[in-house]
Amino acid sequence: MKQSSGGGESFMLPCGIDLPNTEGLKNAYEEQEGGFEALISADRLADFLTDYTALIPEPIFFFLELPESGSAESEDYRLYYLDNCTRPVIKTLIKEYGSLLVGDGVCRFGFGGNESGDEIYVKLCKVMSIYCPNAERMSKARKLFARYGMERTERLLTPWELATESTPMICVRAEEDGISLFDLPEMLKAAGMYEAG
Repeated sequence: MKQSSGGGESFMLPCGIDLPNTEGLKNAYEEQEGGFEALISADRLADFLTDYTALIPEPIFFFLELPESGSAESEDYRLYYLDNCTRPVIKTLIKEYGSLLVGDGVCRFGFGGNESGDEIYVKLCKVMSIYCPNAERMSKARKLFARYGMERTERLLTPWELATESTPMICVRAEEDGISLFDLPEMLKAAGMYEAG
């Protein structure tokens, strides 16, 4: 992970994202109608996801978007789902594959409530779009942001806003022991993961 100083705390980008200029990136969120846009340091993202998904009513689904070309420039993604999971299953999934999910620079993923309509979508650059149709869970989300030192901001600064021609952002796949997120659909097939379509 690459470290930068954004405000008072250090802010780390995932190992799969290289961005020379990280000035101003910080743990923060922007409130929007029905949810939030949020950004948190890569070294805290897996823990945050574990705690946030604990707020989503069961059953919970996991989804993974893999670029067809294998690069972040791809416009076409393949979408995979693992439906009807319990919180312990989601917690185990994040524990087992969290470092790959966090470290990868080209894939997108998220979690949601099969029935509740809640969703946390971790997009490129690990910017999170959070949809929360319930006022009580919105309140719990704000408390969770505070616990993780994420400050509320009027406009969230994202990594892609800092990329320029002279300081481009490079996004690459992450691997651990020869395994990448592109192997996950096959690895989780027996557990019920399937391709949408």
